[in-house]
Formats: sequence, C-alpha cells, structure tokens
Amino acid sequence: MSIQIVLLGLLQDQTYHPYEMKKTIIENKWDHLFPVTDGNIYHAIRKLEKHEWVKAEKEEQVNNRPNRTVYSITNEGKTQLSKEIQLVFEQRLKEPRSLYPATLFIHSSNVDEIKENIQSWIIELKEENSVQTEYPAQLPQLIHRHYKESNELYIKWLEDLLKNIKKS
Repeated sequence: MSIQIVLLGLLQDQTYHPYEMKKTIIENKWDHLFPVTDGNIYHAIRKLEKHEWVKAEKEEQVNNRPNRTVYSITNEGKTQLSKEIQLVFEQRLKEPRSLYPATLFIHSSNVDEIKENIQSWIIELKEENSVQTEYPAQLPQLIHRHYKESNELYIKWLEDLLKNIKKS
C-alpha cells in the first residue's frame, strides 16, 4: 500500500497524470525511500481506480502524443488515505516502505490518534528493551543485541517524529 499512500497523498493537493506523479516523487527524492517505477505507479493507479479512491478527471493531449489521463482523489480516497496512514502506526510497522510514505502524509490522518499510537509504540519498545535475556550461544546473543539496538534506534526516531508533529 506504500505507493498507493503516496499517490493518494499527492492527489490531495492537485490532479496528476501518473507520469507527473513519478516526476514529483523523484524531484522530492522520495524514490530513495521506496521503489518507484512506471509499472508500480500505473498498477497502483488501476487498483485505486478500481476501489473508487481515485477517478479519471480528464483526458488531455500534449504535443501530438496519445491522450493521457489525469486523476483526482475521491472523498472515499481521502478517507482511505487517512485509514491507511493510521493503520501503519496502529500496527507499529517498522518496515520503512510502509512507515516512510505514511509519515510523509501524516497530516492527512487523525494526528492526535497517531501521536497516541506513537507514544504507545515508544512505551512498548522501551518495555521490550528492559527485558534482560542471557543466551548460552554467541549467535542468539548477537541477534538479541541487534534487536535491542534496532529498538533504540526506533525509539529515538519516533521521539523525533513526535516532536516534529507537534511543531507543525
């Protein structure tokens, strides 16, 4: 759903042709955060259109090229965008391909609920890290250390995210 979150987020402000969406993603350097190809953009648009979260707004022709379709977001699409962003934070998805797009458009959802989810997530991660476990073998110790260090990284990132949300 990550590319779909991005496309719905972009369509909140203006209508776009899929190529323009890709161009905007690349100009903002979001393509470094998650994969973006013509194929996944067009596939996502077809899926969004099937669910009636976007609609073809108009067909236009540019410089003797074939007609191109410009899309807009529907009211159902705005509702779905909000739900999808909320879901990422409710499910505590550490996967960057989900977390980053949801974060980019976080203000398209219920920010107060998301802040509560983030605060709960931080508490949960701190509780997980407070558990001391000793392993007799080296590799499980290494895995456990990595897990705890990853949690620390997410705690710091989530705390920074909360500060940034409160500022904006």
